This record gives sequence, C-alpha cells and structure tokens, in this order.
Amino acid sequence: MKRLIGLVAALAAFAAGPALAQPAFPNRTVTIVVPLSAGGGSDILARKLARSLSDHWGQSVVVENVPGGSSIIGAQRVAKANPDGYTLMVTTNGTIVANRYLFKTLPYDPDKDLVPVTQLADIDMILLAHGSLPANNLKELVALAKKEPGKVSYGSYGNGSQPHLLLELFNNRENIQLLHVPYKGLGPALTSVMAGETQLTLTGRGTGEPAIRSGKTKVLAYMSDKRDPSLPDVPTSAESGYPYFRVATWHGLFAPKGTPKELVARIHRDVVTVMGKPEFREDMAKRGYATPTLSSDEFAALIAEEVKKTGEMVKAANLQPE
Repeated sequence: MKRLIGLVAALAAFAAGPALAQPAFPNRTVTIVVPLSAGGGSDILARKLARSLSDHWGQSVVVENVPGGSSIIGAQRVAKANPDGYTLMVTTNGTIVANRYLFKTLPYDPDKDLVPVTQLADIDMILLAHGSLPANNLKELVALAKKEPGKVSYGSYGNGSQPHLLLELFNNRENIQLLHVPYKGLGPALTSVMAGETQLTLTGRGTGEPAIRSGKTKVLAYMSDKRDPSLPDVPTSAESGYPYFRVATWHGLFAPKGTPKELVARIHRDVVTVMGKPEFREDMAKRGYATPTLSSDEFAALIAEEVKKTGEMVKAANLQPE
C-alpha cells in the first residue's frame, strides 16, 4: 500500500511538473503591431495601451508600425506570428472588414487567421476640410463638387478604409466626383489636409483635434445622432439632410490564430483592467472615444454584423475589388 501511495504521488508530481514549469505570461517583451502609419488613431491608442500594459505586467510592451498595402502587410505578419500572446495587433475596421471586399485575394483570412481579443474604442467621425475650401457644410460641398467635378480631393488611410467607403458612397448617392487620395495611415491623411494637398478627410474628433486647433482646417459635419458638445456649432450629417452619411470607426485588439482561449481571456481581462482606470478613461473621452472593451465572442459577433453591412455599402458604392 505504501508503495502504491508513493507511486501515485510520484505520478501526480510528474504530471504537474510541466504545468508548474510553464513560465508566467508575459516573461519577455510583447509587441503590438499597428499596420498603419504613426500618428493615426490606432497608433495613438496602441501606444497608450502599451504603456499601461507595461506597467500592469511589469514587462516591456512595444509598438511597431508596419504600414503599407492598405494595412495588409502588418496584418499578414501578425496572422503568421507564433500564437503565444507576444505578438498582437491594434487596427481598425478596414483591416478586418473592408479589405475582404476591396481586394480579390488577401494573404490572410480575416476570420480564420486573426482572433478578436477585444474592441478597444468606438468613434463617431467628423468631416474635416482645409480652411480654404469654399464650402462650410455638406450641402455647399455637394454644390461645389457638382460645379467642379474631380477637383475636390479627399485623403483616406488606404483603400477600403472607412473614409474611402463612405465618401465613395457619398459620390454615388449625390452623383459627384470627389477625388480619392489614399495614404498609408490617418496621420499622413490629416497632414495632407492641413497642408492643403487634399481638401477633405474623415477622422475621429479627438484625433483631428490638433488639426482643428491649428486654425488650418474646419469641420463640415459630425456623424452622430446628436451634436458633439465640444463642437456645438457643427451640425450632424442627419440634420444637414444626409442621414446615410454616417459611419463609426473602431479600433480593436487581435491575436494570431491558434492563440489559446485561456491566454486570449487573460489578455482581455488585463486590457479591461488598465482601460478601466480613471486616467485612461478620461483620456479616451477627451479624444471622443467610447471604450466598450467587448469580450472576444462579443467582438466577433459585432464584426460579423459589420461584414454584412459593409458588403451592402460596397455594393451601393459600386466599388470593385483590385
């Protein structure tokens, strides 16, 4: 009997050994890939999240910008990364939803190769214009575009981005020709409007605030059900007579396929913890960001619904895959 008890104890110790030997996560640097240029909303949010997680984990968390190919290059890198939690991605709707409609083939499957960890932010957008544009609202913009087809340009953060889809839908609905100029991120698109290289772009109110404060730009419309308290004189697109001219962008956190559910849940829990701190929430509110921090399953359901709606938008805008 003593031998039997000893054998059972030895087997239990042996079985527990590998589990006990597993290092705690994280025990080395975590990289958050942003598949867009520095200076945009995803980049700003990723860097704030990285600093907060670094403090929470007691481990270095770095952000790496991998722009290009309408965010495809960076997304592909994350999709092929080891599913160990040490390579994550912060990106927008375009990477996960719109790219599947804008390109005939993708080197990653948005549904199968990337695991949604959580939605980080939800942002109503503004239509930002260079101060010299001879239009101060949507009606005047439509009139100007009809008078000078193809002369008014807008910058976006890439083909398939929210600005691209919505403004092409606007072109289609209003029978106008705003010229699309794609950039490798929102930062360059904002810079182009401030410099007068393009006349329009869509951005979150918080991200666009420096451009607004510069005095070089003006806001033509706010895309929401009600006016933004920080921009009380700016009408919504609905009250301007264009209720369909509205889209919210989101930023989300993703992991490579194969990442264990337990690890996804752990990262989600820690993200919710750091984003729930007053300083983080206050900063997000100043930027005009709602912070829903959805669970992995909730975020996946939201993406599925948006895939359907975006398909309808792409069809209405007569956009063809490249």
